[in-house]
Amino acid sequence: VPGIPQFDGCEPPDRDKDGILDTVDKCPDQAAPGTLDGCPQFKHIVINLEKKMIELKETIHFATGKARILPNSFPILDEVSKVMEGNEKIEVRIEGHTDSQGSAVYNLKLSKSRADAVMRYMVRKGGVSRGRLRALGLGESSPIAPNTTGEGRALNRRVEFHITKQ
Repeated sequence: VPGIPQFDGCEPPDRDKDGILDTVDKCPDQAAPGTLDGCPQFKHIVINLEKKMIELKETIHFATGKARILPNSFPILDEVSKVMEGNEKIEVRIEGHTDSQGSAVYNLKLSKSRADAVMRYMVRKGGVSRGRLRALGLGESSPIAPNTTGEGRALNRRVEFHITKQ
């Protein structure tokens, strides 16, 4: 048939198994069933392979002073889980960060608890294999903004997803 690739009786290649043949799939290693071009359409995240990160456009929110993830953050974590599902070879280090309010010891423990909570969510709800994730708490040690203003402290309270293996 003209214009349609022939595969001599073999199954046409679909590496990410999203139902879109690799010959027309613009993202052949990221599952995106139901899309026209085969690329995931995410609202909350950006995959930045050059920086080796899954970058969030929004913050994951937790209950104040706790590791309980707030429900408005579930869609973000669902998207990160889908990215990992579509990229079966990547492994990710989940880093928890805090602002400088409270003691350094408290912040280190809180950041680790939050990273652990994100990992548990992704394993239980997102179906990501636990062996592909590692949780690390860094407390207040890596600020990205001054801790002298409310806005700066809010930026420092974050979770980052670093790709450790592709």
